[in-house]
Amino acid sequence: MLEFEHIIQVNDPTDDDIALISKDQLWEGLVFRARQPGKFNESLQCEIEDVDHNEFLRTISSGEAQFHERVLLYPDESIHTSTTEELEQINASSVTDIEEPESGYLFVRFSYRRDLDEDDDSTAELGEHLKSAYVQMDRDAISMIRMLVESGLFGQAIN
Repeated sequence: MLEFEHIIQVNDPTDDDIALISKDQLWEGLVFRARQPGKFNESLQCEIEDVDHNEFLRTISSGEAQFHERVLLYPDESIHTSTTEELEQINASSVTDIEEPESGYLFVRFSYRRDLDEDDDSTAELGEHLKSAYVQMDRDAISMIRMLVESGLFGQAIN
């Protein structure tokens, strides 16, 4: 089992070179990523089925691989994703939490859990590769969200 988390700082009010984005804009961007992962990674195709206002099922395809997931939205706070049992697939889940320890300082905590084949000798290497990939994908996503905010998609940047 791989369990891993990391934090990305989104806003730093002491850095004038980076435009601040609001918590609402960050939330919109994170939901956009959850609903349209193909906009953040061109190799992914996604189909969405709404269950409720704050819940949907998604099927993500990449080549021959396919994952069926349930996504729960906790508005302005977190997004929980977990694979469903309808398909034979790995057991995996993730949580994306918005954190604001002080006014103006925004962070996103990304937490991941997924099965790994414990009998395979290359499990440790695969785990490290996955951690690196998760961090890079999440950094790229925050950069993309910032770009979309600055372009006016999610409102205007604060400064």
